[in-house]
Amino acid sequence: MGKESQFLIDYIFGNKEVEWKVHIVNLKRLSHDLMPCILGALLELYASELFRRGQGNNYPTLLILEEAHHYLIQPASEENSSEFLAYERLAKEGRKFGLSLWVSTQRPSELSSTVLSQCGTWIVFRLTSENDLRIVASAGEWVDKLELNRIAGLPKQQAIIFGAGVPVPIRIVTSKANPIPESEDPNFEEWL
Repeated sequence: MGKESQFLIDYIFGNKEVEWKVHIVNLKRLSHDLMPCILGALLELYASELFRRGQGNNYPTLLILEEAHHYLIQPASEENSSEFLAYERLAKEGRKFGLSLWVSTQRPSELSSTVLSQCGTWIVFRLTSENDLRIVASAGEWVDKLELNRIAGLPKQQAIIFGAGVPVPIRIVTSKANPIPESEDPNFEEWL
């Protein structure tokens, strides 16, 4: 990897000498068509640098991938999977190099099955799509029809956590978002 690439990775993802520990790569203004390619290229550079440094020369990193259903999608074919290799390689091998992934999505059924198979702990808010619920059911032994119904009926701000990070499934209530997102459920009562 050239010095320019190494500089770019250090600038975006940080390194041991950087005092600040939060790095935000905001791609929300990028077209959804371009997002997998651009982020895939960035993560490919990051993966190359991470693996080049070796297991003993990295530092703990949490990479949060929000709205992952826009770019962490299941490749349609092997030919089109090159930009997804970095996601999948980081998901499979990143822990050895101090990397943890936090994958956030409203549509788990649209994500790469390789990445999903590496998710050890799940925090699941209300899902109603049968496809999404089927993915959640395949993620944990504890998920039966009753639990799927509980997930489908969760009120706002409530979630169920299950997997390797907790000894038993836990139902939680989250704090209200601050600032409040610019998305609300429609108020149909106003229409009447």
